Amino acid sequence: MSVIWVRRRFIVEIVAAASLCAAMSGCVNLDDAAGLSKLADEARVALPKVSKDVSGTCARQNVLFADMPAAERPKIEQAQDCKPYQELADHLAKDQEALIAYFDALGKLSSNHPLGYDAVIDKNVTAGGTNSAFSASAVTAGNDAQHLLKSLADAATAGYREKQLGRLIDTNDAAVQSLTRSLKKVITADYVLLLSNEELSLDTFYQGPMASAQPNERLALILVQRQYANDTSALRLRKEDAVSYGKVMDDLAALHAKLKQETEKNASMVEVARQVAPVVESLRTALSDIQSRSN
Repeated sequence: MSVIWVRRRFIVEIVAAASLCAAMSGCVNLDDAAGLSKLADEARVALPKVSKDVSGTCARQNVLFADMPAAERPKIEQAQDCKPYQELADHLAKDQEALIAYFDALGKLSSNHPLGYDAVIDKNVTAGGTNSAFSASAVTAGNDAQHLLKSLADAATAGYREKQLGRLIDTNDAAVQSLTRSLKKVITADYVLLLSNEELSLDTFYQGPMASAQPNERLALILVQRQYANDTSALRLRKEDAVSYGKVMDDLAALHAKLKQETEKNASMVEVARQVAPVVESLRTALSDIQSRSN
């Protein structure tokens, strides 16, 4: 075998690998070929920016209320109790982290690495209660999240590896579908309603004083108008984040359904990665959109 022939064969292999990388929108690593762990890392950064604001919107409305002169406040209006919203935000943080941890675990299993964080999972199972009366979807999400974490704890204890990946996916598909629906509902319906209430609070706070401003208050009026524009723009971005959050949940549900379909075919991890690549790319775009709006 000539040296030239060996070199040509080596070059062909490199080109083939590069083509596969391009097709997957990033190099296929046999350790987690579908990039699920990397996706989980991105979700851990982006999603809390949305869920934490469930309590943030209540706090902002209370600031507006406190800054409004008593004579201008609606007679029946009073400051809100933000504790239930903070509890809901904490609840959502645990539930979405359970979902993220689950996809991270799938990435580790696909690379044939044993799950090595069972102690953390057990702790989170006991901490992820369903103490929230704000939304029925939040309670459903809590139950599904505990189901996922218990399943991961059992898998870690049993030393699951790649051969058990399909079993884990099949066992948890119903919980993943339900959890993603519930989290989407809390953010795109309940949280968006809170943002709509905040929008009304902004209009009440700004529009009356702007309408009654005197001609000699022109410069002060300009400053107030700019602040109003800034506040309404920030609110619009939060509503867009809620839409992106819902898209992430839809895509995670679709991704898991696709993983289930491919593992039932006993497809190789490279083939699985090829099939789910469009959904993974859509997920990364939605997560990136949330990140870009918060910068």
